[in-house]
Amino acid sequence: MDSKSYRLREFISPVDGRSLVVDASAGLSLGVLPGMEHFAEAVKPLLPLADGIVASPGQAGRLAGRSRTDAALLVRADWTNALRKPDFVLPPEMISYIPLVDPAEALDLGASALVLNFLLGYEEQIEAGCLKNMVQLALQGGQIGLPLIVDVQPSGPRVMLQSNAVELGISYALEGGADGAAIPWPGPASLVRILTMMAGLPVWIKPTSIEVAGIEMTAALSLGVTGLWLNERLFALENPAATLDALRVRLHTQPALEQA
Repeated sequence: MDSKSYRLREFISPVDGRSLVVDASAGLSLGVLPGMEHFAEAVKPLLPLADGIVASPGQAGRLAGRSRTDAALLVRADWTNALRKPDFVLPPEMISYIPLVDPAEALDLGASALVLNFLLGYEEQIEAGCLKNMVQLALQGGQIGLPLIVDVQPSGPRVMLQSNAVELGISYALEGGADGAAIPWPGPASLVRILTMMAGLPVWIKPTSIEVAGIEMTAALSLGVTGLWLNERLFALENPAATLDALRVRLHTQPALEQA
């Protein structure tokens, strides 16, 4: 088994091939978020329940006390203001995209993988910058055995049909050398095409909302996805750990390719 495969198994269960990832890195771009005012305290109860936790480079240092049975660390490789909504206190006048860490630096932080935003629907130079960074990280990660997971973000004003944009993002991810992808729920028909394109590489679904996460996860698992990728909205719930545990049980017990 090569180093990449070994590290993927740190957050994809070798028993059932499933994975539950919590992305706690949004504060990097959005500031302090509900339920995450104290990062380490908010994340700690979730570590035994998730397979992977995504953190910024700064946040990663606050998770140094993880045990071998806790969630694996995935480090966010870039910063962008593109995901700030119009009601954000300082809405962006111009979209910025900035690489933060390379694979060697991520390994020093204890990462099992790097996570890269791929922004779609913006000016050409933004997408070109994402692709350039992706290729560089994939090449560097390949040399030291660190997987690269592409977080497809079809959030720009030029996106007319999200499912088409997600499929385009997947094509870029494959071209750039990604080892897996996290995508917004694109609907069953589009998901089938995406899984065919990915040819066995892991794919996580980012649910439309926490409320429908279980429904979309069941449908996605029946088609063969790897698992669920939850964002910062989880932390705003009254009991994030209980919600995560319920999803974990469903994800790791639903039979493979069960018809929804």
